[in-house]
Amino acid sequence: MKALVVEDDPGARRALAELLVELGHEPAEVGSVADALASLEGDPPDVAIVDLGLPDGDGLEVVRAAPGATAVLVLTGQGSVRNAVEAMKAGAHDFLVKPLRLPQLRAALDLLDGRGARPPVGASRGGVDALGELLGGSPPMKEVLRLLARVAPSDAPVFLWGESGTGKEVAARTLHSLSRRAAGPFVGVNCGAISPNLVESELFGHEKGAFTGAERRREGTFELARRGTLFLDEVTEMPLEMQVKLLRVLETKSFRRVGGTEERDVDVRVVASTNRDVLEAVASGVLREDLYYRLAVFPLRLPPLRERLADVPVLALEFLRRVEAEEGRGIRDIEPEALAHLGRHAWPGNVRELRNAIHRAYVLSDPPAISGEAAEAVLAAPAPSLPGGASGEALAVPVRVGDTARVAERKLLEATLAAVGGDKRAAAEMLGLSLKTVYNKLRSRDVS
Repeated sequence: MKALVVEDDPGARRALAELLVELGHEPAEVGSVADALASLEGDPPDVAIVDLGLPDGDGLEVVRAAPGATAVLVLTGQGSVRNAVEAMKAGAHDFLVKPLRLPQLRAALDLLDGRGARPPVGASRGGVDALGELLGGSPPMKEVLRLLARVAPSDAPVFLWGESGTGKEVAARTLHSLSRRAAGPFVGVNCGAISPNLVESELFGHEKGAFTGAERRREGTFELARRGTLFLDEVTEMPLEMQVKLLRVLETKSFRRVGGTEERDVDVRVVASTNRDVLEAVASGVLREDLYYRLAVFPLRLPPLRERLADVPVLALEFLRRVEAEEGRGIRDIEPEALAHLGRHAWPGNVRELRNAIHRAYVLSDPPAISGEAAEAVLAAPAPSLPGGASGEALAVPVRVGDTARVAERKLLEATLAAVGGDKRAAAEMLGLSLKTVYNKLRSRDVS
């Protein structure tokens, strides 16, 4: 391929050109925005590798001016990785972090050779966009799909944030399936569901005898996800001392198993998520600021369903299609009255709540369609009954004289979880507990 190197540092420019020659490409070198724009107007290269910090202007000018036949890779330093986000939104295909390594450059150029750098957002029924399992025709969701398609092929760390039920794991799996690592594993770990004492072993593994109970060597998720994607779900629930260790691993791209001495290379793409307001989590000290900036090279908020109610009909029909494929009762449509009921609901549980509502309405309906009566009944249903016969409306928990504190605590936690549809974060907030405490109690024998 013909390559254009746009870098103002002569030494760095020459070193990059030599790497390109070593990989079998034909580089040309320029050191300014003006020279780069002139080169693009003549015989456009197949790829331009552009430093964002140039003496006579912003490298983004070169990104925006590149013709469609020229793929653009942007260069950025460790301290300014966030600038790459704007470059990718402006049209860059990928970003490369200095100091540049030959394997990193080779992987980016190999992907461009096949022109698979930007997966298309495909058309679904009714003009609704689709990307993997994600659907959306509303403006907020169209923008999410556009940005996911843009960032998916790169190795950029992505930070997904949004309320429970908005589809963060589905988005993470979509990123993986459209990435250069799609043939590798997708490994997810819920950072809030792991005992604080075991987080390090879960992430990095341990050697035999590293601690009591370590009867054999065990690989951690960083090794299990090798050449694939590691999804750190609810990363804001990770203990602060563990956040420091994670940051070091992300910066050095190496780690040691617990009890081990051998440094192991990190070869994963990291996607993180939280259902907290991520900036508030940073401001309150729940999430380290330096770790946030390392994880959030490409931050992306998934909108709640109430902000994209126009997507409810197509999502409802998609969930109906899936239920029908499993149960085969001959219900393949949704009556207009039912869609009207669905469109007026606030959906506090977001897409997950809609999916469950469609399944319940399917059970209550007869072929060939989900009826308006079934949809109305599902949406008007009171809160789930609580253990012991108490109504959800009263939020009462039956505790008898003589029950131990442990039994009372168990009943209260189970009842609260039932009242909020199993949403552990909502239950934790109602009870004044941390999410980690709720997970620990659910894992213990105190609560079955």
